Amino acid sequence: MDYATDEERVEELKRWWKENGKSVILGVVLGLSVLFGWRWWGDYQENQFMQASTLYSQVEIAIQNKKTDQAKAFSDEIIKKYEKTPYAVYSALSLSKMEIDNGDMNAAKAHLQWANDHADTPEMKKLAGIRLARLLFSLGEVDAASVLIKGVDGGEFSAMYEELKGDISVKKGEQGNALAAYKKAAELVPIGGRINPSLQFKIDDLTKVQ
Repeated sequence: MDYATDEERVEELKRWWKENGKSVILGVVLGLSVLFGWRWWGDYQENQFMQASTLYSQVEIAIQNKKTDQAKAFSDEIIKKYEKTPYAVYSALSLSKMEIDNGDMNAAKAHLQWANDHADTPEMKKLAGIRLARLLFSLGEVDAASVLIKGVDGGEFSAMYEELKGDISVKKGEQGNALAAYKKAAELVPIGGRINPSLQFKIDDLTKVQ
């Protein structure tokens, strides 16, 4: 639109601002709120990760020094305050291993169940799942272990899943299924890796009776 005078241009701008000014201001305010809100959230998450990471390093140090109470205290703090960070799951897994070594199977089971329920990546979910299933099997909870690994794609932990399937089949008296699972586990060992001696023994033992 062409304006005859500057005054007409100014009047038109005034009319436009009167009609649209509030919307423009609101849009700017919302935009700034989103920008600063996003930055605040990013800073908050980074701070959470850093604090959880520091505590997790304390968990590992306490475990290495066999200071059970300290390891539990640090781990409980991570799980309580920083549940949404990966370090909570790492901590639960590390603590469960220490508890198994100490013979506290019930505590280990609880921590592995927590890790399995809260793992937020497929890899950590599979690791927590196989560790929990193996513990359940060792405690005689064969059906629970079987349900936990049924239909699971073990990914990089597939050999461990297959070996446990073999152990469960042996327990159920299904030697044929067990041997097949053990052989599959052996095939899944990475190229250049070595078959676990216990797995090879299981294969040899079942092969003799076939």
